[in-house]
Amino acid sequence: KGFNLEITEHSLAFFVSAGPGDLNGNGSLGAEDIDLLSQKIREGVRPGQFDLNGDRVLDLADRDYWVNDLAGTYLGDANLDGEFDSTDFVIVFQGGLFETDSAAGWDQGDWDGDGLFNSSDFVAAFQDGGYETGPRAVSVVPEPSTAGMFLLAMGSLLAGFRRRSATATV
Repeated sequence: KGFNLEITEHSLAFFVSAGPGDLNGNGSLGAEDIDLLSQKIREGVRPGQFDLNGDRVLDLADRDYWVNDLAGTYLGDANLDGEFDSTDFVIVFQGGLFETDSAAGWDQGDWDGDGLFNSSDFVAAFQDGGYETGPRAVSVVPEPSTAGMFLLAMGSLLAGFRRRSATATV
């Protein structure tokens, strides 16, 4: 578990998450997160919390990082069970959105992030190389404790407010 602290000019938002990649803050990595990330990439928003690979650019590399490193799976894994196999084809074709030009999400076949389910999604998925290879091997990196991260963020936030208050009264 982790947290996200989002500070804008007019607001401060804090929410607990499953850690990096839980972009909707529901406590788990799911299709809604990759769909939200894909939407933000298409919209060309400022990277912020969506810059998952830390390169300060919001692009398809962040999607690849979410899929491969955070979710530990492959493009094409519609049900996000860690494997890209024939079950995923059954799931997406049952949705009936293939080549209809209707909006689609990850679990409906949009594996290339363009918001549609068409043949380019199959190209992207097969280029990723995960079909019928089994679960992706993921290296485990220890996460910092949530409490420690919270205290660090709050300390930084308070220090910033103190500096602003001190300069405002001078």
